[in-house]
Amino acid sequence: MKRRDLIQGALAAGVCSLSVVRTASAKGEGGIALLKRFVEDVERAEGGFEQTMYGKDGKKLDGPLRGVFAFQRPGRFVWEVKTPYPQKIVSDSKTIYIWDPDLNQVTVKRLSAAISSTPASILFGEGDIEKSFKLEELPETDGCRWVRAMPKVEDLTYASIDLGFDSRGYVTDLKLHDHFGQMTVLKLSGIVINGILPKGHFEFAIPQGADVLRDDNA
Repeated sequence: MKRRDLIQGALAAGVCSLSVVRTASAKGEGGIALLKRFVEDVERAEGGFEQTMYGKDGKKLDGPLRGVFAFQRPGRFVWEVKTPYPQKIVSDSKTIYIWDPDLNQVTVKRLSAAISSTPASILFGEGDIEKSFKLEELPETDGCRWVRAMPKVEDLTYASIDLGFDSRGYVTDLKLHDHFGQMTVLKLSGIVINGILPKGHFEFAIPQGADVLRDDNA
């Protein structure tokens, strides 16, 4: 994955923040029911992530990228890559800032344009997810109950996402399928659900001297 393409993985990875979410009475429920429970019950979360991309032939193309994340619905999140290179993405619910320290560059996007009809809207948005996504139960494999979410309005980055829930009702894996047969796999760790986040956690100050690229029409 190219460095400037990180925003696409991060926005979709917002959904991977479902990982390790506890749901009550998970026994006997399918993936669709567990996903809906997540949307209803989880307002905010934080933890770590690992992201790896695979080609159509199953061979690794890039990764893993490792870092930390936090989100608070609707529309606030931080997605920060620590290794192999630093990059930080922050949304304050209206604007997304993509900070690349090595390039000393900040890209500014409108939030609605960046995540509309994308998998990230499951995490950061509000309301009935079935208004934006077609949900399909998948066969149980690897000890997980799976659900596939497909955008009703075509997303140019991802064709579908698969979410796997384990026996505890946790989503432990996220698979993002693009239109070229490639797949991005995201895994989270150390998740804290509905905890207290620091004041100003979702604010971003553009560093002095940084180049600023504005993409208001994205």
